[in-house]
This record gives sequence, C-alpha cells and structure tokens, in this order.
Amino acid sequence: MQLDYRSAGREAMRLLPELIDDLFDHQEGLLHIRAEGAGPDRGFDLWGEGYGRDWLFEVKASSSPGLISKAAASRERQLADALYVVVVPFMTPAGEKAAQRFGLNWIDLSGNAHIRADHLYIHVTGKANRFVQRGRPSSPFAPKSARITRVMLLEPEHWWQQKDLAATADLDSGHVSRVVRRLTDDGLLEQEDRRIRPRRPDALLDAWEDEYRFDRHQILRGHMSGTGIELARELEERLGGLSLRHAFTGLASAWAYRRFARFRLNSVFVEGDPYVAADRVGLRTNDRGANVQLIVPDDAGVFAGSKVIDGLTCVSAVQAYLDLRHLPERAAEAAENLREGLWSGS
Repeated sequence: MQLDYRSAGREAMRLLPELIDDLFDHQEGLLHIRAEGAGPDRGFDLWGEGYGRDWLFEVKASSSPGLISKAAASRERQLADALYVVVVPFMTPAGEKAAQRFGLNWIDLSGNAHIRADHLYIHVTGKANRFVQRGRPSSPFAPKSARITRVMLLEPEHWWQQKDLAATADLDSGHVSRVVRRLTDDGLLEQEDRRIRPRRPDALLDAWEDEYRFDRHQILRGHMSGTGIELARELEERLGGLSLRHAFTGLASAWAYRRFARFRLNSVFVEGDPYVAADRVGLRTNDRGANVQLIVPDDAGVFAGSKVIDGLTCVSAVQAYLDLRHLPERAAEAAENLREGLWSGS
C-alpha cells in the first residue's frame, strides 16, 4: 500500500516505539511518543522521551529528495539538545543520498535507519519495503513524462509557464499538469506567480536517477575495429554521413564534456531500427567482446539538449550522467566527475 501524509503519521505513531526498541536491541528503556504540541507549523509531527533522550520526529509520506530537503529546513528550527529524526515509509537510495547530504538522521517504517548522535550510532539497511504500492503506479519519471524533468534540468534557473513547458517537451497540457502536480507534491518544484522551476536541481536529478532504467532502451551490441575516442570519431563520421539521428552517451560523452579517462566501450543513441544502423556502419553484432552499443531510446526525449562537442554529437550532460550510472569500466567515476560540472558551467 502507498501512504499519504496522514496515514504515514498514524503508522509512525503505531510502529515507532517497536522499531526503535528493536534498534536498541531491546535494552531496558521505553520510548513514549506523543502528537500533542506537534504539527507541521512546529517543524515536527511527533515527539517523545526515551532511552535517555528527547526525540523529535518529522513524518514524510515518501523519501523524495524534495521532501527530505524540506525536513532539513525544519531541523534548523529545532532545539539543539533534541534528537531530530525524519520518518518515511521506506528510504530509497535517492532519499538516503539527500539525507546524507544534509546530515539528517532518519528511520523508515520498514525497519531501516541511520541515526548518529553523541555516544550513539545506528545504521540498519537491507529491510524490504513494507509499503509497496500494488499495481503499476504512475511515475513523473516514466519515459515520456521525464521529458518535463529533462527540460527543466537543462535550464534549472528558468521559470516555466506550464504551456511553454508543454510546447518545449512536446506534451499535451493535461499530461504536463499531472506531472507537475506530482513533482510539486514531492517537494521537487517551487512555484512563483504560476511559474515553476526545480526547487533544488540536485534533488530533482537524484529523484529521477532513482527511477531511471537503462535497460528499458533497446540495446544492440557489437564490435568494430578501433577503440575509445578514435572509434567514436569514426562512428560519428559514418552515422553523420548516413544522416542517422544519433547522440553519444556514456564514457564517450564523459570524455567529450570533461576529458575524463580513456575508455573502450562506445555507447550511442540512434533513431530507428538498430539492425539497419548496425549494417550501415559496419558493426559486427556480437555481445562477446563488444566495444559498441547502439541504443534505441525508449523515448525520443533523450535527444533533447544534444550538442556537438569537439566534433562529437553528445546527449546533454544530464542524460549522460543518468546513463553512466548503469555502464561498466570507469563509468561510476565518470558520472561523479560529470555531475560536478553540471550546473557550475565547467
């Protein structure tokens, strides 16, 4: 089941004493939790006493990085001697990354936790999500819906009217309205005079990364003579000569954007039938020893923001970052290196 704010608060009231007792390994002590005197205007939803400490709990309906960043702002208003803990139904990797960035303590209602204070350190992970939504939930980061996030992250300081966002993303206004409402509810967008933009670009990217699936694309692997950037330039020449829409991602784009590391595998998005493209560029299709992968995207939005860098047509740095999180060699390092320059202009 999926919890809203009120049901998450009720579940927290019910489950927190037992969960925290488990975290303290059932040592002598008891956590008494109350809701009186708490509330959103106070910056916490529940408070308690136990295990030699005063506790303040702020309950969120999800671990969206946007909601975690709001919790960080609330923490600054609290008493320094109280242990402030964010409570979510289940902590996702993106939420955990945001909590770490802000130095927040957290516990989820599935039994995972990260709490650090004087003479106290608790870290529990690996507990399964007890609040999985049945069926296929809608996501603001589904392939077509993600166009909205991509457009905004390409110009994170720009304030968008929804009609302009719809035109730029090539989506109908109803679709845009639903996605914007969801992103706003998750604390990922801010509004001013009916215009919107990312509240924190890094939080919006983290939330997207949490749901991005590279394996949703159709991938055809093969081998060509050459390696690294020399092979990329050869591919660029052949694909361009055939007027095939394309854009490099992965390590080739990391090299183009940041001159990051030598590499072997060339990853390139292409439009149309990948077998036709493979035949026309002379790719010998074979997974074993592959040094090229032609990728047909699950949505044409991946091409938004593409640019030619030093003669190589590359996806946007945002798209390249997402793809690097799913590729081999030194792709993980390349992703972090690329992200450092996403919005710094470097």
